[in-house]
Amino acid sequence: MQISAAMLQPASLPSEKLATALERLAYAALYAFVFAIPWEQSPQLGGFLIGRWFGFVAFGIAILHVAVSGRVRKLSLLHYWMMALVGWSALSILWTIDWDGTVARIGTYLQLLIAVWLIWEFTSAEIRILGLLKAYVLGIFVSSSSTIYNFMMGITASHLYAERGLEKWDDDRFSISGVNENDLGLMLALSLPMAIYLAARKNRTLESLFYWVQITACITAIFLTGSRGALLAAAVSLLMLPLALPRLPRWQKVAALAACGGVVAGGAFLVPGDTWQRILKMGSEISQGTLTHRTLIWGAGLEAFREHAFLGVGSGAYGLSVLRVLDIPYVAHNTFLSVLVELGVIGALLLVALLAGMFYCAIRMRYLERCLWVTLLMTWAVGVSALTWDYRKPTWLLFGLLAAHAYVQRTALTPSVRRFQGLRRAGRLRPRVVVSRVLE
Repeated sequence: MQISAAMLQPASLPSEKLATALERLAYAALYAFVFAIPWEQSPQLGGFLIGRWFGFVAFGIAILHVAVSGRVRKLSLLHYWMMALVGWSALSILWTIDWDGTVARIGTYLQLLIAVWLIWEFTSAEIRILGLLKAYVLGIFVSSSSTIYNFMMGITASHLYAERGLEKWDDDRFSISGVNENDLGLMLALSLPMAIYLAARKNRTLESLFYWVQITACITAIFLTGSRGALLAAAVSLLMLPLALPRLPRWQKVAALAACGGVVAGGAFLVPGDTWQRILKMGSEISQGTLTHRTLIWGAGLEAFREHAFLGVGSGAYGLSVLRVLDIPYVAHNTFLSVLVELGVIGALLLVALLAGMFYCAIRMRYLERCLWVTLLMTWAVGVSALTWDYRKPTWLLFGLLAAHAYVQRTALTPSVRRFQGLRRAGRLRPRVVVSRVLE
């Protein structure tokens, strides 16, 4: 008896349905993981690192999905650059000056790399990338609302630190429990281009209106954190607004104007006077001050770099490297300097290559997506110049989403557009034609 392919097809349906169900479950867990990132460290919000558990669930389901489907997506070049950076970090355990710190950092990097792989594996369609962007914005709405609530209740950052048995005199700054004000401010700033982009994607009216309300609440919360670095990053992130303005319908332009008015009102009536004084001293602090002792920390880091320029002091070993100069194991408070000191020139070159690759992928996207990712990368670069974010989840979330979005954008091009791009790279188009195509 001859067995045909048609006879075998029904037997394969249960496994296909199971793989589809697992894929949807993994994406749901990944969505929850991204949603929890802005507030997962806050016991006040029931966090207790709940995002980590969502990540573990997503990874477990992903392994089952791969086992059932027998398929794994081929990685992009950006992923190999990320793997090279993490691999060099792991290799630094051979010469590190802080074994425990390096082991902990390697574990963190591996978890972040897994998160990037999960994003890549389950966001092969643009609608899913948009879903994860929405998840982050929703999570930020929880954080910004909670920050404003703490302000209304008079719960300052010093109160939140006291609840954790720590001392810090920040009576003029506000945050959420378990989250540093500067870290919260940058997470808020990164959400602004996302919200503007999502609003410009011609969503339903109520959904778009929510984004403008979120933008108003987010900027108000940034002011309440009193983070000067976050304000600079937010100023860069708001470049997305004039870039996206021509793509907004008329009623959204009115909503954007109302959001600007809401920000002005919030800044005038909600932000305390002490916070404004702190913000207005930014110029003198940059030109004459120490940026809250950051310049001293950077100087000690550069001294350690001179002694270990090529290989670095080891991943996660910045604090121990500056201990003999500062008497306190400070982190770098600058992501680029942190990588340079810990991983040496080689690690710094790997990071530069990764960022250059991401900028290259961003500028090759469609107009609105290009504006989104270039603005996000610039916002991140400004914000992490005063924070140690090379091993933080928001950083690797951006890296993973950009790699996935770049792939979707590239594969979504029509054959005519691909032919046009090929002719342009080959130099077979007249300049007038190229200019007209670009203007279109």
